[in-house]
Amino acid sequence: MIDVTATQGTQLRQQAAEPAHAPATRRGRLALLGPGLVLAAASVGAGDMVTSLAGAAGYGMALLWAILIGVVLKFSLTEAVGRLYLATGQTVIASLRSVGRWLPAAFFVFVLVIGLLYGAALSSVASLALATLFPALPLRPLAVAIALVSAAIVYVGRYALFERVMSAFILVKFLGMVVLAVAMLATTDDLPGLISTMRPRLPDGSVVTVLALIGGVGGTAGIASYSYWVRERGWQHQSWLPVMRADSAVSYAVTFLFVLCTTVVGTGLLYGTGDTISGNDGLAALADPLGADLGSAARVLFLATFFFVTLSALVGGFNALCYLLADSLRTLRGIPETDAGPHMAQNSRPFRAFLAYCAVAALAVTFLGQPVALVLTYAAVGSLILPVLSGTLLVLLNRKGIEPLHRNKITSNVLLSGAFVLFGVLAVVQLRETF
Repeated sequence: MIDVTATQGTQLRQQAAEPAHAPATRRGRLALLGPGLVLAAASVGAGDMVTSLAGAAGYGMALLWAILIGVVLKFSLTEAVGRLYLATGQTVIASLRSVGRWLPAAFFVFVLVIGLLYGAALSSVASLALATLFPALPLRPLAVAIALVSAAIVYVGRYALFERVMSAFILVKFLGMVVLAVAMLATTDDLPGLISTMRPRLPDGSVVTVLALIGGVGGTAGIASYSYWVRERGWQHQSWLPVMRADSAVSYAVTFLFVLCTTVVGTGLLYGTGDTISGNDGLAALADPLGADLGSAARVLFLATFFFVTLSALVGGFNALCYLLADSLRTLRGIPETDAGPHMAQNSRPFRAFLAYCAVAALAVTFLGQPVALVLTYAAVGSLILPVLSGTLLVLLNRKGIEPLHRNKITSNVLLSGAFVLFGVLAVVQLRETF
């Protein structure tokens, strides 16, 4: 006798395994965008704000060209990560072994090290924003609470909920910074002078700042994790390629506009004053003049925006790092790609074990202090992942086994080669300064 329930279950599993085709209409495709917003929310963090504000303090808007280069290069990397997944059904981590057998292990160790610093850096800065807004709040206990809440959001949320939360974060922080930038332009006493700082140039002694802007804007671990979020949405068929490209393009358009607004605010407040955003008093040194110029509401809006920027990057970063660590462990253990789901899902034991690792590390390192310095260090150290990623994508997406539709074209090869060189130079600079 045939077991009808078992037969139906088998049919459902077979249907679920079949790749769904993308909608044929542009409106239908745009309605499905989502992983790019997650990437923007996770990648536009305190590092972007701190580096862009520091650049604005010293050079006004003269270094926007560096930010634009960084955004274009990061887009090329993200698009290539998504394209590799659509071409092979494999994530970048799973594909690393075919480039070099040692690469998955090296990547695993590297992400473990990043996990030590990431949570402490961002939870410290988030607590600094709240403590600046509410001085009675204790700084370090607040950082501990923020780290635990962020880990809890990742722990309880399936991807659909996680995407909705991250989309709300990007909306709040984007609108907050746009309002501040518009208010700054509307009230400045010297609008022509502010706009004149936009003239592109490379000031003496600004090379390290330029490299930090290029490497810091748009995130690092989130780029490598983009394929996991694409997989969660079920984008597998080649018809999803235009959707994926539009999705990643929207992500970096939002990123550039956000950093542009941050640069406008920083230029209006800091350029030519000799003030900088550094040390534990950096936020107050920026928020207080902002309140004096635009009113107390602007001060509150800036600090609240800074807090949500950091919180969203912390939540998204925990999610991205745990996906990368779980996938790296799966690859090292030799578990087939067909069994990847149970070992990398957000409710899997490896994912949650690495989430606990990131949270505990955040609590331990938080007591080192110097939160802004930690973020600046993370922004530079995090860029070490990018030369490996860009080099790997250059190799994998130029192989003859890749279908011509997904294989690198001239533009992709130029951009990925540029990313490999620039981010490699940034890695060398960081290693020299650190050691």
